[in-house]
Amino acid sequence: MEKENKDLYRVFMRLHAYGPADEFYQQAHKYEQFLKDHQMMEEYFKIKTNEGFFDLSQDNILRGLKTTEELEKELHEANATHLYYLATGLKGDLYKAVRSPLCDSIYHQALEEVGDRDPKFTMLVHMSLAQVNYMTDREKAIHWVNLAQEEAERLNNYEHRSMSIGLKCYLYFMMDNREKFNENALVYDRLKTEFDSLEAQGLTLGKQRFSHRYDQLIQVARTAFEGNYDKAIEMADEITNEGIQSVDKQMVIYCIHSMEGEHEKEKSTEKLKWGFGIMTGLYLFVYIMGRRRLVRKIWKRNDELKVALEKADAANRMKSSFIRSMSHEIRTPLNAINGFSQILCTPGFELSETEKIDMRERITSNTEAITIIINELLELAAGESVTLDTDELTPMKVNDICRQTIANAEEHNEKGLKLEFRSELDDSFSVKSNEETVLQILEKITDNALKFTEEGSVTIEARKNNGNIEISVTDTGIGIPADKQKNIFDNFVKLDEFKEGIGLGLSISRRLTNSLGGNLFLDASYNKGSRFVLQLPIS
Repeated sequence: MEKENKDLYRVFMRLHAYGPADEFYQQAHKYEQFLKDHQMMEEYFKIKTNEGFFDLSQDNILRGLKTTEELEKELHEANATHLYYLATGLKGDLYKAVRSPLCDSIYHQALEEVGDRDPKFTMLVHMSLAQVNYMTDREKAIHWVNLAQEEAERLNNYEHRSMSIGLKCYLYFMMDNREKFNENALVYDRLKTEFDSLEAQGLTLGKQRFSHRYDQLIQVARTAFEGNYDKAIEMADEITNEGIQSVDKQMVIYCIHSMEGEHEKEKSTEKLKWGFGIMTGLYLFVYIMGRRRLVRKIWKRNDELKVALEKADAANRMKSSFIRSMSHEIRTPLNAINGFSQILCTPGFELSETEKIDMRERITSNTEAITIIINELLELAAGESVTLDTDELTPMKVNDICRQTIANAEEHNEKGLKLEFRSELDDSFSVKSNEETVLQILEKITDNALKFTEEGSVTIEARKNNGNIEISVTDTGIGIPADKQKNIFDNFVKLDEFKEGIGLGLSISRRLTNSLGGNLFLDASYNKGSRFVLQLPIS
């Protein structure tokens, strides 16, 4: 029995590493049945967990989730509470693969379940938590990777020591912390030299390996910190390391562009300092000579330079906000589309018609989400140049455009909110405007109302007021805090980071309203939710 066990295990591990998939699954089921027949349940649960890891390595997320469900059920039936963490950790890895925010809480549950029974598992979970948090809270990510490094040091595991230090280098690069990056990059180099020396002497005995996952990223970061930004971007495009996702490569490239922008800003600031010094000297000379007219010109030039510097700062903040928004809002639907597409295209994998329809709908909805983001970015790029010729203004029936908005909102009313329309105007009443633009503005405001209202209603009302028509959109949602109200029409402003969108809807709506000669504002006197009012001139 012992010999048969070893033979089955050896073939299982070879197929786990090299495939092919059909032979692996056949061998896995054969080995798992052998372990169950001989009551070797703890070994069985661990082999079952590795089957789930193979699903993950094949990007077969759906099969991995089914494997996890089977594992959880069998663990509970066997009352193997000391091994619950195996299924929980596997579920966390699957959720991490599709960038689900739930993976953070799942990993914390796994840490509670494992306790101090499996130091290697704890170390791997800490690494995963660092990878999960590096985009949203990099200080927290550093905390987790430090814990992982400490555990790898205690286990004297070169593979995970190199992975943890490499990840720290990556995090400090993304944080633009040159000092901490160089410090950890030197530690990484020394560890690699130490391992190569042991391997050359045959002292690793094939049981240890060095992870080269972050080698190329570290070289890219060094090149960028040396100021050779074009070369760094070229190197980032060529990253081929297993485990480095294409989205992470794009984030590295964004970071390099950001560093390049900061470098140019520092050069501009240095020029401004010299300019201020020179102009101060001129001011003293002119003051002594009584040339007051020239002094006024210098003051004016100083003001222009200050405005230019403020604009550069604002542009840099906008760029940072843009990168943060894009990293989540584009990455999430792209990962969903990629995952479900792979499931649909997997040969020999059978899905029910209901599952196929559900996946197609998810792919379509995520594609539409990306389309909306791209359209909003194009509208933002148009900027203040958006204008409408008088030829584009045609008679528009106000009540009809409001009813059309309500009808479109019904298609996205997943929460079952009450949608109402009230009007003090006759159905025949019309104003000269651009119907398509007005509909676009009302739809953006109504979408916001649906997004931030969990129960109650969304109401559109139309009336005349002092030579204008006013169309208000009122909801019974969470409302807008008083300290946030003055900024809601700025670009990339989001009151809730967990809601979909990149914070451009209201700023684009106000810009479009201005192009129509109207006004869009928040009714601050309404306190039972939010009320936005669109004013358009009657004549």
